[in-house]
Amino acid sequence: MAQHRRSLFSGALVALCVLIPAAATLAHPAFDPYDTTRFAPITSFGPSVGVEPVVDGLTAPLKGVAAPGQPNRLYVVDQPGILWAVNLTDGTKTVFLDVRQRLVTIGACGPGTFDERGLLGVAFHPNYATNGLIYTYTSEPEAGAPTFFSTIPLGTADHQNVVAEWRVPNPRNLASVVNPSSRRELMRANWPQFNHDGGDLAFGPDRQLYISMGDGGGADDADGQLFNRPREPNPECAFSTPIVGHQGNGNAQKLNVPLGKILRIDVNGSNSANSQYGIPSDNPFVGTPGALPEIWAYGFRNPYRFSFDSKKGDLYVGDVGQNDIEEVNLVVKGGNHGWNVKEGTLFFHINGNDVGFASRTPDPARTIPQDLIDPIAQYDTHHEGHSVIGGFVYNGDALSKLRKKYVFGDFSLLFKFPRGPHDYGRLFVTNAGSHGLNEISQLHVLPGGALSLALLGWGQDASGELYVLGNISGVPFPDPVAGPTGVALKLVPAPEATD
Repeated sequence: MAQHRRSLFSGALVALCVLIPAAATLAHPAFDPYDTTRFAPITSFGPSVGVEPVVDGLTAPLKGVAAPGQPNRLYVVDQPGILWAVNLTDGTKTVFLDVRQRLVTIGACGPGTFDERGLLGVAFHPNYATNGLIYTYTSEPEAGAPTFFSTIPLGTADHQNVVAEWRVPNPRNLASVVNPSSRRELMRANWPQFNHDGGDLAFGPDRQLYISMGDGGGADDADGQLFNRPREPNPECAFSTPIVGHQGNGNAQKLNVPLGKILRIDVNGSNSANSQYGIPSDNPFVGTPGALPEIWAYGFRNPYRFSFDSKKGDLYVGDVGQNDIEEVNLVVKGGNHGWNVKEGTLFFHINGNDVGFASRTPDPARTIPQDLIDPIAQYDTHHEGHSVIGGFVYNGDALSKLRKKYVFGDFSLLFKFPRGPHDYGRLFVTNAGSHGLNEISQLHVLPGGALSLALLGWGQDASGELYVLGNISGVPFPDPVAGPTGVALKLVPAPEATD
């Protein structure tokens, strides 16, 4: 989940934790006041849907997935470190895996504050029903040398993002849970700042494991700026260290690191540099001097959630933007999806030690690569939301007007803490399957017309039905009064309407 001037759920975190007024943090240079306009406004004429409570008592649910061979279960990633097994017939939940002791301390500015680290992703092996293997993406304290090249000196990383394999002893028995001693580490990557972690995992139709990694955090994917200048009303929680770890002008455009990339590996192989996984021979940068052979696609800022179309196999990424544009990308093998040369269809200007910005004209200080791939849908960051939350192409049966369309959303219309009664997430839909910008429509959630939660993620069950995941606060902590407010809600036909 999840940033300078907006972060994972905000898009670019200068001050997720310091609670500064939005107008102060979102200002653009006077000579390019692009943010005063609405870019690709979202129509309010999308289909109506209902939501049906499935499970509550979660803290910060980020994604829900089905396990092969288990049609009535949804496994829900809870950011503080619990993987829940949810019985979809009665809404009961049980702990399937607990990694809380492995995680870096969550709360970027202390207990109760925003964070993008934690247990972020899970994927079940295609042969899970027989081999019991699952894979997790976790944010852990620095614990030795990383798998990949890093410009961060040893001992100075904010944390390391880790992909690990685990085994369930008897996967055909629903009472069997993950054996904690079965852990096998596949890879770990140094992270310079706490945010832009990416963190999603999924097996593709090719049975290879895909992994999303953000650009490393901070702002602009560039070294030099102060990560977060001290500001009111909480100056003691300000990151005043200059941004490092981005190779000068950006990790996302450089093929020597996994940051800002979608990776693709063979969990059954062993020909990687550390011998813990395989490198598929058809990966696009195999044999390219200086490039990591794990890379499938690049040029991402924070590819927080991604998914495959269960019918067509297309790969969709919700890439969280910084200043102006939230993106939905249809990923191309070997493709450069733009960041930090572009933000959406706009050109991005790093702007030295000052705040970077997006513009209709290229940055004259940078060479613009050829064949950059624009998103298939985009919307204005400050007017329409604050952080795209990638979802799924809908292939279920209950909602005919959504069938074969990409359903996704945004964290919150406003971005501030504590959240107010109108700081709700939004649910969107757009056409799927082709490049070129598509119109975005907002789903009307009935009754009430809106989602009364911060949207943290999406789930998809074995039948292709979709689940909205979120909580009231937008942070990975229980409410001090109400307790855990995280829920999973199933999308259903709107009440008293035929969809």
